[in-house]
Amino acid sequence: MFKLRLSALALASLSACLTGQAQYADSVISYFPGTGFSPGFTNPVAALGEPSRSTPGTFGGPVDPFDPAYLSSQLVSIGAGGWITVKFSRPVLNHPRNRFGIDFIIFGNSGFIITNAFDPNTFDWIGTPATDGSLFGNNSGASRVSVSRDGIIFYQLSSALAPSVDVLFPTDGSGNFDTPVDPSATQADFAGLTVEGIRALYFGSAGGAGYDISWAKDAEGKPILLREINYVRVEVLSGKAEVDGFAAVFTPRGRTE
Repeated sequence: MFKLRLSALALASLSACLTGQAQYADSVISYFPGTGFSPGFTNPVAALGEPSRSTPGTFGGPVDPFDPAYLSSQLVSIGAGGWITVKFSRPVLNHPRNRFGIDFIIFGNSGFIITNAFDPNTFDWIGTPATDGSLFGNNSGASRVSVSRDGIIFYQLSSALAPSVDVLFPTDGSGNFDTPVDPSATQADFAGLTVEGIRALYFGSAGGAGYDISWAKDAEGKPILLREINYVRVEVLSGKAEVDGFAAVFTPRGRTE
């Protein structure tokens, strides 16, 4: 049993989790698109609230690991040298009993490439669509994720542990946005899988890149204990990343993972 001194706001956050209320970033503090961003995808509000479960419009449909969100109303683009800083109105807890130790998840718009042959007559895939684990729409560059309690002092998450934003794991709108994928999974683990196989490997998760607040380091590179945070900053160091949303991880009562 863990012992943690919680603020009133943190207790409110925990209460919301225990009642099954998902928690998403709900305000933008700052945004700068950088260079090489996708034109037209510069509305940072697109990264607030629940990530996309479906894409509207004639050519839209359910968001799944083969069909990521792609509209400017769903995504904000960040190029090299750019950033976005968002705030959660309730604290995100550094919870030792979270699944895989992950405390929050960032969703992008990468997707798994379907390797089936395409039938030009039916405009459909031949056979049940499957992937070899390769990606499209992902950020091929580097990113940096930092966290803060007060929005003034930010602590970078260890670059050796924090995954790049907008790479693994492609979003599945039918899953739970507050549940992380096993971070030890690699692209090779998805080779040969259909969407149902991917969902089995996600084990109820909606995908996204997961982060542990315990990875935070101070300016000297030393680990720092943060029991909770309210702010998350994503910086793109190279390449380009699209962001669809930020979610806190939900920890059910009695979970031991």
